[in-house]
Amino acid sequence: MLVTPATLRQLRDIVEPVVVRLGYELVAVELSGGSYGPVLRLSVDKVGGIGIEDCTRVSRQVSPALDVADPIFGSYDLEVSTPGIERPVQRPEDYARFAGCEIRLKPFGVEAKKRTKGVLLGIHEGVVSVQTATEVRTFPFEAIERANLALTLEQFRRLGLGLPPIEEATP
Repeated sequence: MLVTPATLRQLRDIVEPVVVRLGYELVAVELSGGSYGPVLRLSVDKVGGIGIEDCTRVSRQVSPALDVADPIFGSYDLEVSTPGIERPVQRPEDYARFAGCEIRLKPFGVEAKKRTKGVLLGIHEGVVSVQTATEVRTFPFEAIERANLALTLEQFRRLGLGLPPIEEATP
């Protein structure tokens, strides 16, 4: 199954208003092929964390919106989960929000075999910058297929408390 950025944007446009109305943040939308057909995975979060009841609530509210819009041909499975410590990064504002955190990034196309791991420097004018062990690498936002944070336990704890993952230095 070919999943394009446009398909993921369409899915996000359908489900995000529902998720936000319920009081959650839509962290990631992923569509992949499963053994019995497509799987639509939604990662949601909120201050204090997400439990199974939250995932069930989101699933029950998102399903009717997806049924009406019918963006996926045929049947599919819907999974709702927490983003976890290897939190996906999909929106430009998240590349700014998580500057200073370790990230693993995979670009689309020919460059896809060249995965990058380093410290996220941020995003400027649609270009994401990552400091690797040897250089600063840049990627147009639209050229990124997948990116995940590699949070430390302390950074993960801070996010759960609603704080920025990186403690700001005091002068």
